[in-house]
Parts: sequence; C-alpha cells; structure tokens
Amino acid sequence: MFQTFILGFASVGFVGCLPYNIVPFKKWKGSGLLGSLAGWGLLWLMPAGHFFWVALAVAAVVSVPICGAAEKVWGYDDPRIVFDELVGVWIACAFVPRRWGPMLAGLILFRVFDVWKGPWGRAASKLPGGWGVVADDVLAGLIAAFLIQSYRLIAG
Repeated sequence: MFQTFILGFASVGFVGCLPYNIVPFKKWKGSGLLGSLAGWGLLWLMPAGHFFWVALAVAAVVSVPICGAAEKVWGYDDPRIVFDELVGVWIACAFVPRRWGPMLAGLILFRVFDVWKGPWGRAASKLPGGWGVVADDVLAGLIAAFLIQSYRLIAG
C-alpha cells in the first residue's frame, strides 16, 4: 500500500506510467513531457500567493525522498518518475504572472533545459538517489525562471 502511494506520487498520479505502457520498446517515451504538462495544469488550478509558495516548498522538500524511493523500485532515473518535472515547471513559472504567454514560456523553457541538460544538468543528475533525479530539473526550472525574468526586465 505504501509503495503504491510512493509510486503514485512519483509518477504524478500515474501520469508518468501512461506512455510507458503504450510504447514499451523505447526507454524515453514522453513521460517527462506528460509530467511537465500535469504540473503546469495543476499550477493553473492553484491559488496564487502564499498557498502556491507553501505548495512549492513542500513539493521541493518531499521530491527527493519520493523520487529516491521510486527509483529503488523502478530503477535509476526511470522515465515513469515525473514528480521532478512537476517541481521543475513550478519553479520555472513561480515568478511569472498567471497569464498564458509567461506561463507557456515557463513550460517551454523548462522543457528545453530539461531535455538539453547541459554540463550542469548532467553533473547534477549524477548525484546519488533522489538528489540526482530532482537536481537537474530544479536547475532547468531555475534557468528558465532566470531567462523569463531577464526578458521581462529588459522588455520592461
């Protein structure tokens, strides 16, 4: 029962498992995109302000042990583990107004930096356990947030 709870959390309500069952012959099947979209969708449903910041802090804190526990069951950085994408996209969109343009930019930039890890992301993903699963997505979210804020500052 507890293991099912952990795996359900790590896969964001088993959303990360959907492509795994549809496309069994490829390791990377689009689970990360689905996890990012699920996180982005949940973000739209959440009230802005203090509740969001508390939810983001809790998600960030619990992501490492939850993703680490799921990794022990499913294996190293299994594509079904997408809770890290949820945290990353929340970070990318944390400082933008809840309007389509900035929120979509946060999602797209997060996905770009999540897929193209760069040297920092590859180094972060080598951390042990849940840290390696989550750290590269946190960095991708932070880079996306930085770029959006830089653009907003320059564009005025």
